[in-house]
Amino acid sequence: MREQTIVGIAQMAICRAPRGLACLGLGSCVAVILYDPVLKIGGIVHALLPTAPHNCDSEEKYADTGTKKLVKELMAKGATKERLFAKIVGGAQMFPSLSLSVSDIGRHNIDEARRTLKDLGIKLVSEDVAGNRGRSAYLNTENGRVMIETAFAPIKTI
Repeated sequence: MREQTIVGIAQMAICRAPRGLACLGLGSCVAVILYDPVLKIGGIVHALLPTAPHNCDSEEKYADTGTKKLVKELMAKGATKERLFAKIVGGAQMFPSLSLSVSDIGRHNIDEARRTLKDLGIKLVSEDVAGNRGRSAYLNTENGRVMIETAFAPIKTI
């Protein structure tokens, strides 16, 4: 297995092939994964919450500002918006018996990630979202494929 950089909660990372990226233990968090197939460069933002408050302390913590920052950083490394494509993983409803505002955080994260990508003109090509089980996502920067491990389910690739 090739070397991987682990992207923790409220973190962002970018790398080029052959190094990979991994986002472990996604529950209600959402991983927004971007990839430029020409440069074989990709990035992940591991967003905890959907929208940043005014003057936020950590852009990477939020699906909206984290996604925007990831696009900006990839473009600074030579990627172009026209070539970038996105995949989204996570956004599960981990605690359905809690109050609606807490149990729906995964859905809000998914919706905000989709909205931000659309606003930025980045094509969303696939996703593995919602449900009630945690996931881990692994980006292969050689080809842009994302392997997903979900508790009690077969491994899949998107």
